[in-house]
Amino acid sequence: MIFFKRILARINRVINPPKNIEEEFHAKYYYSKVWADTYFMGKKVFKCPNDLWIYQELLWEIKPDLIIECGTFHGGSTLYYAKLFDVMDLPGEIITIDVDAMPDMPKHKRITYLLGSSVSPEIIDKVRDLAKEKKTVMVILDSDHSRDHVLKELELYHNFVTKGSYLVVEDSNINGHPVYSGFGQGPGPMEAMQEFLPSHPEFEIDRSKEKFLMSFNPNGYLKRIT
Repeated sequence: MIFFKRILARINRVINPPKNIEEEFHAKYYYSKVWADTYFMGKKVFKCPNDLWIYQELLWEIKPDLIIECGTFHGGSTLYYAKLFDVMDLPGEIITIDVDAMPDMPKHKRITYLLGSSVSPEIIDKVRDLAKEKKTVMVILDSDHSRDHVLKELELYHNFVTKGSYLVVEDSNINGHPVYSGFGQGPGPMEAMQEFLPSHPEFEIDRSKEKFLMSFNPNGYLKRIT
């Protein structure tokens, strides 16, 4: 299976060659899979370090009372946000949602785990109850990356985001933007945003958050301006 995945990745690079040096590096980095072997305090985070640094800047900039994270997996990024709040001496908390509970998810007083689909009415009700007293809320979408699921999350979660804060759509680089054009679920996060944004002028793409020239979330840092 690993052999065939490598062959498919090479074919994909031939069919869809990078357009510039940034995309060439992006492809080289992405297909190396090193992002799947990246750790924070012993926990896999499955993210590009460029984006992890941007999150650090965002937390200091907007000082959210609450981060709503759709997609927990092993909880590495969740722990990262919690520890950043600790270091910054901020009162932030994290609600993180996933359909599966991994045995190694980290424990931290700032973290609340919710088990279930991020788009289910039961989960939305729980999030609404936990978020109702929060003044500054940030949302990160990193669960099922199919367009239809991400679009549902965008419609369900955008109202939680407060003015001046961010709705971050992760892994919008897949489905050929510029990598993994053979994404098995068809259109992905980028296509979901393309459908969502025209009817939601309260959000704008903040490309300043892509300042390191490579982000796994191109066009995915959506700032609420009204």
